[in-house]
Amino acid sequence: MEVTLDRAIEIHAKVLKRVHGHRAPQNARGRAAELAAAGDREGHHVWLEVADAAAELLRRQPPTATQMNSDPIS
Repeated sequence: MEVTLDRAIEIHAKVLKRVHGHRAPQNARGRAAELAAAGDREGHHVWLEVADAAAELLRRQPPTATQMNSDPIS
């Protein structure tokens, strides 16, 4: 079974979200920076896409009960 680059990006974003939660995009951007510093332009680009995908997953995630209950009452 062959995995497309888009599917691999989606898989990595989901794993990062599950493991690192709201820090997933930040962690992916850190990896992108490491690759850029090493001269890996393609890897840098791919990990920026992973960061964007992770951020999108977090935006689409419904708020948890804790988040809903942490709003101050006006």
